[in-house]
Amino acid sequence: EPEPEPEPEPEPEPEPEPEVVEQVAEANTTESENSSEQPTENTAEEENPNQQVELSAGASSDVDSYLTRLSRHLSRFYEYPRRARRLGQEGAPVVVFEFSRDGKLVRHSLGRSSDHSLLDDAALDMLKEAEPLPEVPDSMEGETFTYALPVRFSLR
Repeated sequence: EPEPEPEPEPEPEPEPEPEVVEQVAEANTTESENSSEQPTENTAEEENPNQQVELSAGASSDVDSYLTRLSRHLSRFYEYPRRARRLGQEGAPVVVFEFSRDGKLVRHSLGRSSDHSLLDDAALDMLKEAEPLPEVPDSMEGETFTYALPVRFSLR
């Protein structure tokens, strides 16, 4: 009787790079509630450069360059949870974080859930592991910076 052929060992799936969408989304209610105060914030920002600055792509070449460096740095800490893969979970939680010029996190939170706690936790863990973030160049004004980062977890 012929011996059965051994089953080939499954090859591990390659780790997908996080797809970082360089776009700031209004992610929590406190930000959208403060939007009515936007005009006074803008004038205060012109008078006092030591304010919090909300980063968004396309604002200037300095900001774009920094956001590219920031997303590359964060991508080194991206990890798709194995259990979430096995369960077929996909999503794009949005992590909202504030950091100082030297790259220290001031605060961070989940701006929008992916509806999967494994993915939400992985996005927050990525941010904590990546601290300190890259230092902000002198050409950018402000003392603290806020950014909303969608972290895409996709199985394809």
